[in-house]
Amino acid sequence: MRYFLALMVGLSCLGFAQPRVGTESGLTRLVFSIPGEAKFSLSRQGNEVVIRFWGTPPRTLRTLLNTPQVVGYRAAPSPGGSTYVVTLKAGTSYRTQALSNPRRLVLEVQSSVAARTRPRAKAPAPVVVLDPGHGGLDPGAVGFVREEEVVLDIALRTKRLLEARGIQVVLTRSSDRHLSASKATDLGMRAAMADSKRTLFVSIHANAAERAAQGIEVYYFGETIDQRLLSKAILENGGGALGQRLTQEARSVAQRLMSDLLAQANLKFSEQLALKTLRAMVHETGAVSRGVQTAPFYVIRNARIPAILVEVGFVNHPSEGKKLGTSVYRAQLASGLAKGIMAFLNSGNAQR
Repeated sequence: MRYFLALMVGLSCLGFAQPRVGTESGLTRLVFSIPGEAKFSLSRQGNEVVIRFWGTPPRTLRTLLNTPQVVGYRAAPSPGGSTYVVTLKAGTSYRTQALSNPRRLVLEVQSSVAARTRPRAKAPAPVVVLDPGHGGLDPGAVGFVREEEVVLDIALRTKRLLEARGIQVVLTRSSDRHLSASKATDLGMRAAMADSKRTLFVSIHANAAERAAQGIEVYYFGETIDQRLLSKAILENGGGALGQRLTQEARSVAQRLMSDLLAQANLKFSEQLALKTLRAMVHETGAVSRGVQTAPFYVIRNARIPAILVEVGFVNHPSEGKKLGTSVYRAQLASGLAKGIMAFLNSGNAQR
């Protein structure tokens, strides 16, 4: 697996605020530039290294790394300067070195010797969860086609394509049925399948709009102030009073996740999955790209793995709605979805 340093773009101008980060086999290195006559002290508290700086500007930061040794770090103002807290992963140790000309503090975090020399176990097979939205009592959007029928067919086609590439696929439903007569319970049961035993989760839906609209859009979990997206989330979360309640619950989760480093790392991977999936589906179909966005969808609110919700098109659009009823177009959508998933898995971003 290849790890990527997340949320680093655009931060180089912060100087002391942002340490330089490098990785080698079994090691992550953070280098802090120390201005003037500033002083520092270090201590370890559980899985955290605390670095207290005096004589430096006050800083507020929260950065994700997710290397094999380091989860990330955060900084907050403290009397006379700032305090940085570096969160280490299990089975690591660290050492520090102070350098001069220019002044720097080097923090090296190493995997344990046992971890570095232990023979690598065979990587578990990726497990992809495909969630055809709605079904049974809930037909979803209805236009030239019914959402529940379109998304199930696309999910079954995608399943076959992924299995042909050696990927294990789990479907939340494989026929025209609901998981529970209670919509809240139904969504909760689907969401529960996005657990750490699986690799990624894709919920498949189709759109409808009062005004003519077409194209593919992909979402990952998060907050939004766009009223259109809130209304859409309410509809997908059950509609009416139930949809409003579940959407508010999901928004509360989104706000809590902002302070959780591991959750933020997972959302970053979800964003990458969304981008790769949209790109592949648009390339395969020639459909309009409506972009990647965040919204508080209940079904992906508690995902412990990269999770997205895909809207494959508009069932009531005069041309796209009719295309969604054809075997040829559904095959193209499934091909694009499978290729996007494979591109994500092959990139090394999947958290296994």
